[in-house]
Amino acid sequence: MSVNRSVVVYGINNFRVEKRERPEPEFGEVLVKIEYSGICPSDIKIIRHGGRLVRYPVVLGHEMAGIVEEVGEGVKGIEVGERVNVAADIYCGTCKYCRAGRENLCERPLTFGYNIDGGHADYLLVPREGVPKAIFKVPDGLSLEVASMTEPVACVVHSMNAGKVSPGDSIAIVGEGPMGLLHVLLAKIYGAGSIAVLGLVDKKLKLAEELGAEKLYNRNNYPNIEDILRENPDGFDKVFLTVVNKATLEETLKLVKKGGRVVIFAGVPAHSVSFSLDPNIIHYDEVSLVGSSSYLYVEYAKALKFVSMYQRELSKIISHRFNIDEFEKAVATWDDKENSVKIILTR
Repeated sequence: MSVNRSVVVYGINNFRVEKRERPEPEFGEVLVKIEYSGICPSDIKIIRHGGRLVRYPVVLGHEMAGIVEEVGEGVKGIEVGERVNVAADIYCGTCKYCRAGRENLCERPLTFGYNIDGGHADYLLVPREGVPKAIFKVPDGLSLEVASMTEPVACVVHSMNAGKVSPGDSIAIVGEGPMGLLHVLLAKIYGAGSIAVLGLVDKKLKLAEELGAEKLYNRNNYPNIEDILRENPDGFDKVFLTVVNKATLEETLKLVKKGGRVVIFAGVPAHSVSFSLDPNIIHYDEVSLVGSSSYLYVEYAKALKFVSMYQRELSKIISHRFNIDEFEKAVATWDDKENSVKIILTR
């Protein structure tokens, strides 16, 4: 029996690495031997707060890449030994949102690490609903480690599209965590004229600069949003919120210029956040306030191309690597916001 080490979450703050049997693919299914998986903020949210899609117990993880280990009967176009990345979500394809081309809002998704077993394991079973549409072949020359970051990049591609980023736009990004840093890289790729990042940790802000940000604002030195506005009196064309709380929501609407767009990229850990909104900003200044959640499959394919093209830049975001057996240590490191950025689990 092949050992299948798996990070299993049984409930709020109840998780452990345990040894399970290796899954056996049935008709139409594919078994992937995972080589790398990334820890996402939503993994931590599931551990500590749960989520509306979560079905305990579940094997955590939805950012993963590996090698096809076995294919079930009836599978075509996917071969044993191929290097693959598996998308986090399997959209149903038949609900009204999928039929309208907005599959990221699917009413009946299967999502790895939420309602089906995910990729923080030695093996991942892709159900037939996801074969082949959720399996993306990794291009030659792209490391599987960096390929495991395709899912978060795809989410940011969707965010860029939600923000309607155009060449020459002035961009402000609130938050300098891994998703904020990916926004910097993608904004640069999309041709932003200038990029500002608001954060709290100089080390991460310096990394944002390496990825293309020109303006860095450590909020410890700029406690009042007016201090930033004095240096940017016209505001910003597009503002992306990767850290969501009452203060950042209210400040973001001050940062955006007339006719601009604010994109709420991140959710909140546990409960809703109430904040004050002056409707005159929306009305008179024609500011658009939009959300961004997940990705379309076409955006996922585009993200994989970006990941292949910008492998060196993406590697800079990886701050720590832990073996899957060290998952508890990896979570503790994730809490160290001064030093941790992207954490990858190896096998």
